[in-house]
Amino acid sequence: MDKRGFTITLLAIVLFVTYLWWSNPFQAFSELESFSLNLFVIAIIVDFIGLFFFVFSWHLLNKALDIKIELWESIQICFTSLFVGWIVPIPMNTEVVRAYLLTNKTGSNMGKSISSVFVHRAFYNISFGIIITLTAFFVILSGKQIPIKSEIVVFLVFFAIISSIFFSLILNPRILERLYSLSPNWIKHNIFDRLYNPDKSEAGFKRVIFEVEEAIITLSKKMKLSLLSFICVSIHWGLGAITAWIVAYSMGVHLEIWVTVFIYAVIEFIQQINWVIPSGLGIVDTGLTEALVFIGIPLSLSAAISLLIRFATNWIELIVYIPVAFHYGYKEIVEKLKSNVE
Repeated sequence: MDKRGFTITLLAIVLFVTYLWWSNPFQAFSELESFSLNLFVIAIIVDFIGLFFFVFSWHLLNKALDIKIELWESIQICFTSLFVGWIVPIPMNTEVVRAYLLTNKTGSNMGKSISSVFVHRAFYNISFGIIITLTAFFVILSGKQIPIKSEIVVFLVFFAIISSIFFSLILNPRILERLYSLSPNWIKHNIFDRLYNPDKSEAGFKRVIFEVEEAIITLSKKMKLSLLSFICVSIHWGLGAITAWIVAYSMGVHLEIWVTVFIYAVIEFIQQINWVIPSGLGIVDTGLTEALVFIGIPLSLSAAISLLIRFATNWIELIVYIPVAFHYGYKEIVEKLKSNVE
């Protein structure tokens, strides 16, 4: 780990320790009369089922693009990319790693690989927006009050829509070509052209544009697989919210499921905009705790629930990612990606 990475990780630990001191979740654990371990285990199982749907959704897109890949291979690539995204939290890092690994391991062209990861990310954000919007409509129609400021709900939907449009537009060949032509020469050579061959100048990225166009045409002809992929990633998102709901229930807090959806949406938003702190350590925890406090749960109990949710949806997953990432040689992957932009 370089000095910058060490400094950022140290900052994350300091933030997390400060958060623990401020929220004191251990008080809630000590005062809790009963904690349902069985429910917590169920929450972990639900989370991993959701993780499978996430991988399977991407696997279906690869199949639609005629990329020859087994499900187990898709799982390994996803887990490795998620681990690299955890240790190097920069925007679209997991997508970049997945595209690189998919090309490297299957012999797929870069255009197909880029299309599969960006379409998958667009599907994720679209489902994010749809679920939040439908939940908001349900709450309004039922005459209940949303426990989060309406401005925040509108902003979350707006974020999901804008990010989905971004990932959709980035796969438009004309926009890609325009973006490439307007970029300075050093960006063309050190970023765009590196996707294929750093010695080919313009030919490198123009080949990618052509392959992206072919990939999108292929996907448009296989709408059933694309729709099934979208449904799977939506199930993944929904199961994440259900996991948080079960964790709260295991601590004796009975949240309404629609309340949990909003709270989980806040977590997802913070996680997506985080580009500095590994896994959002201390930042996501604080945001989740404050969201729970806002709906009337005591601070220490909110912090305890927050820790358990993060444990079920993040730390347990990380334990699984690590051996897979080491098997795939994540260090070599990071070094190769760095060398392509130096």
